[in-house]
Amino acid sequence: MVGLGDWDSYLNLDLLCEKRGMRVRFYRGIIEIMSISFPHESLKFAIGRMVTAWCDSQGIDYNAWGSTTQRVEGVMGGEPDDSFSFGEQMKSQPDLFIEVALSSGGIDKLEFWSEIKAAEVWIWQNKKLHAFVLSGGGYQPVTQSKVLPGIDLKLIEELAEEKPHSKAIRTFQQRCARSGK
Repeated sequence: MVGLGDWDSYLNLDLLCEKRGMRVRFYRGIIEIMSISFPHESLKFAIGRMVTAWCDSQGIDYNAWGSTTQRVEGVMGGEPDDSFSFGEQMKSQPDLFIEVALSSGGIDKLEFWSEIKAAEVWIWQNKKLHAFVLSGGGYQPVTQSKVLPGIDLKLIEELAEEKPHSKAIRTFQQRCARSGK
Protein backbone atom coordinates (compact mmCIF):
# COMPACT_ATOMS: atom_id res chain seq x y z
CA MET A 1 0.00 0.00 0.00
CA VAL A 2 1.33 3.44 -0.96
CA GLY A 3 0.06 6.82 0.23
CA LEU A 4 1.15 10.34 1.07
CA GLY A 5 2.29 11.48 4.49
CA ASP A 6 4.80 13.46 6.46
CA TRP A 7 7.86 12.40 8.45
CA ASP A 8 6.04 12.22 11.78
CA SER A 9 3.31 10.03 10.26
CA TYR A 10 6.03 7.72 8.94
CA LEU A 11 7.69 7.46 12.37
CA ASN A 12 4.37 6.66 14.05
CA LEU A 13 3.39 4.07 11.42
CA ASP A 14 6.84 2.50 11.61
CA LEU A 15 6.42 1.92 15.36
CA LEU A 16 2.92 0.47 14.92
CA CYS A 17 3.80 -1.79 12.01
CA GLU A 18 7.04 -3.08 13.52
CA LYS A 19 5.02 -4.95 16.13
CA ARG A 20 2.81 -6.48 13.46
CA GLY A 21 5.50 -7.92 11.18
CA MET A 22 5.11 -5.23 8.54
CA ARG A 23 7.54 -2.73 7.11
CA VAL A 24 7.08 0.95 6.44
CA ARG A 25 9.17 3.03 4.07
CA PHE A 26 9.15 6.81 3.67
CA TYR A 27 10.55 8.63 0.65
CA ARG A 28 9.99 12.33 0.03
CA GLY A 29 6.39 12.39 1.26
CA ILE A 30 5.43 8.91 0.04
CA ILE A 31 4.70 6.22 2.63
CA GLU A 32 4.76 2.56 1.62
CA ILE A 33 3.52 -0.23 3.89
CA MET A 34 4.56 -3.78 3.04
CA SER A 35 3.60 -7.12 4.53
CA ILE A 36 6.23 -9.82 4.71
CA SER A 37 5.54 -13.18 3.03
CA PHE A 38 7.28 -16.55 3.08
CA PRO A 39 8.39 -16.27 -0.60
CA HIS A 40 9.90 -12.86 0.17
CA GLU A 41 11.71 -14.01 3.31
CA SER A 42 12.83 -17.22 1.64
CA LEU A 43 14.50 -15.35 -1.24
CA LYS A 44 16.05 -12.79 1.10
CA PHE A 45 17.52 -15.55 3.25
CA ALA A 46 18.88 -17.58 0.32
CA ILE A 47 20.56 -14.62 -1.38
CA GLY A 48 22.03 -13.34 1.88
CA ARG A 49 23.26 -16.79 2.86
CA MET A 50 25.03 -17.17 -0.49
CA VAL A 51 26.74 -13.83 0.15
CA THR A 52 28.03 -15.06 3.52
CA ALA A 53 29.03 -18.45 2.05
CA TRP A 54 31.04 -16.63 -0.64
CA CYS A 55 32.73 -14.39 1.91
CA ASP A 56 33.55 -17.35 4.16
CA SER A 57 35.06 -19.29 1.25
CA GLN A 58 37.16 -16.30 0.16
CA GLY A 59 38.25 -15.18 3.61
CA ILE A 60 36.39 -11.86 3.23
CA ASP A 61 35.47 -10.19 6.51
CA TYR A 62 31.89 -8.95 6.71
CA ASN A 63 29.29 -7.60 9.05
CA ALA A 64 25.69 -8.64 8.48
CA TRP A 65 23.44 -5.60 8.94
CA GLY A 66 20.25 -7.45 7.99
CA SER A 67 17.27 -5.12 7.79
CA THR A 68 18.74 -2.33 9.92
CA THR A 69 16.74 0.89 9.48
CA GLN A 70 18.46 3.57 7.41
CA ARG A 71 17.22 7.17 7.65
CA VAL A 72 17.83 10.67 6.39
CA GLU A 73 15.54 12.76 8.58
CA GLY A 74 12.59 14.18 6.69
CA VAL A 75 13.72 12.59 3.41
CA MET A 76 13.85 8.81 3.61
CA GLY A 77 13.54 6.01 6.10
CA GLY A 78 13.19 2.27 5.84
CA GLU A 79 14.85 -1.08 5.87
CA PRO A 80 16.54 -3.10 3.17
CA ASP A 81 15.61 -6.74 2.98
CA ASP A 82 19.22 -7.59 3.79
CA SER A 83 22.52 -5.72 3.88
CA PHE A 84 26.23 -6.22 4.51
CA SER A 85 29.44 -4.27 4.96
CA PHE A 86 32.81 -5.74 4.02
CA GLY A 87 36.26 -5.43 5.57
CA GLU A 88 37.63 -5.55 9.10
CA GLN A 89 36.58 -2.05 10.11
CA MET A 90 33.01 -1.35 11.19
CA LYS A 91 31.44 1.13 8.80
CA SER A 92 28.72 3.72 9.28
CA GLN A 93 26.45 1.97 6.77
CA PRO A 94 26.36 -1.21 4.66
CA ASP A 95 28.20 -1.53 1.33
CA LEU A 96 25.59 -3.85 -0.18
CA PHE A 97 21.80 -3.57 0.03
CA ILE A 98 19.63 -6.48 -1.11
CA GLU A 99 15.98 -5.97 -2.08
CA VAL A 100 13.40 -8.60 -2.99
CA ALA A 101 10.64 -7.04 -5.12
CA LEU A 102 7.84 -9.56 -5.58
CA SER A 103 5.25 -6.95 -6.53
CA SER A 104 5.43 -3.96 -8.80
CA GLY A 105 4.84 -0.35 -7.90
CA GLY A 106 5.75 1.49 -4.76
CA ILE A 107 8.84 3.52 -4.05
CA ASP A 108 11.66 3.24 -6.60
CA LYS A 109 14.33 1.27 -4.76
CA LEU A 110 17.31 2.81 -6.55
CA GLU A 111 16.10 6.37 -5.95
CA PHE A 112 15.44 5.44 -2.33
CA TRP A 113 18.94 4.07 -1.71
CA SER A 114 20.61 6.89 -3.64
CA GLU A 115 19.70 9.22 -0.73
CA ILE A 116 22.38 7.55 1.41
CA LYS A 117 24.70 6.86 -1.53
CA ALA A 118 24.56 3.09 -1.10
CA ALA A 119 27.57 1.69 -2.97
CA GLU A 120 25.75 -1.33 -4.45
CA VAL A 121 22.15 -2.51 -4.61
CA TRP A 122 20.94 -5.93 -5.72
CA ILE A 123 17.27 -6.27 -6.61
CA TRP A 124 15.54 -9.62 -7.08
CA GLN A 125 12.65 -9.03 -9.48
CA ASN A 126 10.84 -11.24 -12.00
CA LYS A 127 13.01 -14.24 -11.07
CA LYS A 128 16.19 -12.30 -11.92
CA LEU A 129 18.93 -10.77 -9.80
CA HIS A 130 19.78 -7.25 -10.96
CA ALA A 131 22.93 -5.58 -9.63
CA PHE A 132 23.54 -1.83 -9.63
CA VAL A 133 26.54 0.25 -8.56
CA LEU A 134 26.57 3.92 -7.72
CA SER A 135 28.51 5.77 -10.39
CA GLY A 136 28.48 9.41 -11.40
CA GLY A 137 25.57 10.31 -9.14
CA GLY A 138 23.29 7.49 -10.29
CA TYR A 139 23.05 3.73 -10.41
CA GLN A 140 24.38 1.76 -13.34
CA PRO A 141 23.47 -1.88 -14.03
CA VAL A 142 26.41 -4.28 -13.82
CA THR A 143 26.99 -7.97 -14.40
CA GLN A 144 29.77 -8.20 -11.80
CA SER A 145 29.67 -6.98 -8.22
CA LYS A 146 32.09 -4.19 -7.35
CA VAL A 147 31.94 -4.75 -3.58
CA LEU A 148 32.36 -8.55 -3.94
CA PRO A 149 34.50 -9.05 -7.06
CA GLY A 150 34.28 -12.60 -8.36
CA ILE A 151 30.98 -13.60 -6.77
CA ASP A 152 28.85 -15.39 -9.34
CA LEU A 153 25.62 -13.40 -9.54
CA LYS A 154 24.16 -15.72 -12.18
CA LEU A 155 24.71 -18.72 -9.91
CA ILE A 156 22.94 -16.91 -7.07
CA GLU A 157 20.08 -16.15 -9.46
CA GLU A 158 19.93 -19.80 -10.53
CA LEU A 159 19.83 -21.16 -6.97
CA ALA A 160 17.86 -18.49 -5.08
CA GLU A 161 14.49 -20.24 -5.35
CA GLU A 162 15.77 -23.79 -4.85
CA LYS A 163 14.47 -25.67 -1.83
CA PRO A 164 15.53 -26.74 0.66
CA HIS A 165 17.81 -23.78 1.34
CA SER A 166 20.48 -26.05 2.74
CA LYS A 167 20.78 -27.88 -0.58
CA ALA A 168 20.94 -24.61 -2.52
CA ILE A 169 23.74 -23.30 -0.28
CA ARG A 170 25.72 -26.56 -0.54
CA THR A 171 25.33 -26.49 -4.34
CA PHE A 172 26.48 -22.86 -4.39
CA GLN A 173 29.55 -23.69 -2.29
CA GLN A 174 30.42 -26.78 -4.39
CA ARG A 175 30.06 -24.99 -7.70
CA CYS A 176 32.11 -22.05 -6.52
CA ALA A 177 34.84 -24.42 -5.29
CA ARG A 178 34.89 -26.28 -8.65
CA SER A 179 35.16 -23.05 -10.62
CA GLY A 180 38.01 -21.84 -8.39
CA LYS A 181 36.04 -18.81 -7.25
